[in-house]
Amino acid sequence: MDKKIIQKPLVSYLDAELKEAAENFSIRHNLRFCTPREIRKSFSSNLIILVTNKGIFLQDLSLKNSKPFDLNFISFREKINNKNLIERCFLKFDKKYRVYDLSAGFCFDAFIISSLGFDVQAYEKESWLFEFTLENLKKDRVKNIKLINKNSLDILKSIQPKSIIYLDPMFGVDNKSFAKKEMHFLRRSLLVDSEDLLEKALNSRAELVVLKKHRLDDLKTEKKPSFKLTGKVVSLNIFDRRN
Repeated sequence: MDKKIIQKPLVSYLDAELKEAAENFSIRHNLRFCTPREIRKSFSSNLIILVTNKGIFLQDLSLKNSKPFDLNFISFREKINNKNLIERCFLKFDKKYRVYDLSAGFCFDAFIISSLGFDVQAYEKESWLFEFTLENLKKDRVKNIKLINKNSLDILKSIQPKSIIYLDPMFGVDNKSFAKKEMHFLRRSLLVDSEDLLEKALNSRAELVVLKKHRLDDLKTEKKPSFKLTGKVVSLNIFDRRN
């Protein structure tokens, strides 16, 4: 199997007065800064972080007719219905349990879970992704999510029993047709050690572990889930260790 190639995003700007802000963003997150001209000339298929007067936007130039995007949690919520697997899953659990999302990304799944009344602690180790997502959570005034810029592997030992660990390590199935523009951006830019994270989560004190995976992906653990919810594209594997 070919090793997945990870591409670090480049940082640029649209308006000349934001050049310094873009340069500062690139320095903060140890990313390469490029002018718009340099991108058009040499990096026409790259991942771009754009600093604009409306906030931070992302763009994947490898996709045909791609446009810059940010996150809109309000419109995202309107698209969710009662057939959503995550809602069906978490409605089975006690809302007094704290949820630890150990692979936060854009926090879309954390947002669904928090909308059900759970307090969610979400962890994202990539600093640029943390800043981008946090800005959008604040913009849409999302509550019940505490986003933390930290490697989730470092906090597993501190998780108490009455907790739920949620894992979405991104699908091993790499196909553009499976992904919206947001997820395609993440898959090209992040490398997740899903096997290590899952095993350590299953060895934690959390009473519930929920793993999201593509229905075509193999379950990379010998431990059997207590039950599974399956949709057209994804499945949720639930490891229930409650007494």
